[in-house]
Amino acid sequence: MAAYSGFLGSEGFSKFEEARKLSEEDSKNDPETNPFKSKYEARKILQDLRAKLEKYHGVHIGQQAPEDTDLHLLLACLRYHLGVNFVDTEETSSGEDYLTACRKMLEEYSLDTRAVGLVVATLNQLGILWSGRRELRRALEILLEAENVYKKYKHEIGVAPHGINELFVAEENTLTDHQRQQKFEKAYTHTLYYLAQVYGNLGDSKKSASHCHETLKRQLETNQYEAMDWALNCATLSQYYITQDDYTQARHCLASATRIYAETLEKLPAVETEADQYDDDIDKIKRHKADIARCWLKYCLALLNLSKDKLAEEVSRLSNDRDASLGVAETENQLDNRDATADEMQSAARESSEQENTESDDEKMKKLTLQFEGLELTSLESRVTDKCVVTFDEARELFLAGQKWITEAKEYYVLDGHVSDYIEIIRDHSALFKVLASFEVDLERRCRMHKRRVDMLQDILKELNPQHFLMVCRQLMFELAETTSEMMDLKIAIAESSEVAPTAHACGKVNMLIQQSLGYFQQFLDSLRDAEKKMPSTLEDDVMRPALVAYFCKARLYSKIVTPNPEQRIENLTTSLQNYKFVVDYCKCHPEAMEKMKAEYELCEEMVALLPARIAQVSRE
Repeated sequence: MAAYSGFLGSEGFSKFEEARKLSEEDSKNDPETNPFKSKYEARKILQDLRAKLEKYHGVHIGQQAPEDTDLHLLLACLRYHLGVNFVDTEETSSGEDYLTACRKMLEEYSLDTRAVGLVVATLNQLGILWSGRRELRRALEILLEAENVYKKYKHEIGVAPHGINELFVAEENTLTDHQRQQKFEKAYTHTLYYLAQVYGNLGDSKKSASHCHETLKRQLETNQYEAMDWALNCATLSQYYITQDDYTQARHCLASATRIYAETLEKLPAVETEADQYDDDIDKIKRHKADIARCWLKYCLALLNLSKDKLAEEVSRLSNDRDASLGVAETENQLDNRDATADEMQSAARESSEQENTESDDEKMKKLTLQFEGLELTSLESRVTDKCVVTFDEARELFLAGQKWITEAKEYYVLDGHVSDYIEIIRDHSALFKVLASFEVDLERRCRMHKRRVDMLQDILKELNPQHFLMVCRQLMFELAETTSEMMDLKIAIAESSEVAPTAHACGKVNMLIQQSLGYFQQFLDSLRDAEKKMPSTLEDDVMRPALVAYFCKARLYSKIVTPNPEQRIENLTTSLQNYKFVVDYCKCHPEAMEKMKAEYELCEEMVALLPARIAQVSRE
């Protein structure tokens, strides 16, 4: 028997357990004034153990041969724990030295059942360390090595490997094969999780999502997860699938998140706990519920927008086909007000959607492999469709589901204390009304939906101090200007579709909406002025296009004002010309603006050329 075995039995095992308990358990209760107290105590024990074990090493006294693998691995294990200890106490340089030394000692043992778990753990720790330093490529290289070690061992050896601390445990207390396998699989799950983070930070969203999905799936299969965190991570993953237009998988993730989140509510502490800790737990539960609801909301909004875009494409295709056969071109306004051919277009869109949703056997099998097994999700998934909608009634179902999740999100994210989150939720609510309106063929009802948007956006804008929330206020001003402008267009379309001349009331309504829109555009532009209330000669990149679009829209709005007074018409058209000219002149002086305003610039140039003649014509009338 090795000479150090007696030392381990009499002192080593108990000392190592003491250090483990200090690091993993006692450290959680360390005072704020000395947060690493237990970690420092554990470090002393580990360093003492290392010094004593090195005395038994054959290099020093010749009693043991250098080939004594157990002793070699014991010393590697101590270096690992010392490395983690130094990293935990924010001494990362020393931690890196210990972990690197451990990695070097284990180079030849990646297929050894006693060491492979420690190899993967060491590489994971080094990956985290380099990721924290933003050395992402280096972190990726190390974590991929950990993944390869795991896969090679599973393929070539396969038996359950030792836990990373088992050499420091008496034989009668060693783990069962099942426990060993669980720990090894958990370590690899951590590898996948860290890879997901690194790929995400490198901008490779596809690989990040793939590793995140595999992490969640393994956690669920091995029952090694914290329900709240798992639910939020799964809901967050759904947002990637939304960007890929994979609404089946996105919905599956969201339903899984909702189901697992329910476990949290079932496992609320039944025993008395510290009041502060309990309050923190309840706050976290409420916040996660709201975050999951917001992910559901984003799902509804994104699917509605995709449906709208596909329907618009179908409208355009049918219109082009009709123009080709009849030789008649419809105006953009006629396309927008598509009620005359709504049934035909919706039927064609439905047929197109069904063709797109026809899956091959391979696609169906691939989707099955991405499912989280063992969860009953039928009732949750049936809440909303995963297919593009075509009719207003179908769109309204998605809209109503989104509104329900808005209500849930606002239970936690209130204006007082969560300003930015609350505003984003309100803007998403506005966006829901906006996209639903695009499915409505009745122009009056469409106009009322936009009025709801105006009301909610006005309410929030009134509550904000522009000094503290300047960027958000600008966004709200611009959206309000666009929305009231859209309402104006709808009121004009309603008047033009009538067989009788517009009433004074109708004209007054149009003018009122024009003035509101002009007012919001001007508020936006005024927010760009400097301390001396002057507009900058060169606009910042982030506001250049919005500012020029504001001038462009103001020009259009002034030309729409309804007035029987020729002098007022001339004044309005002159102001319109000045705004168009501002865009043209600015773009000529700033080539970068010309690039951002291509479509609008051409129209502005055309109007600058045409409006003087129109003003002259009004003057002669």
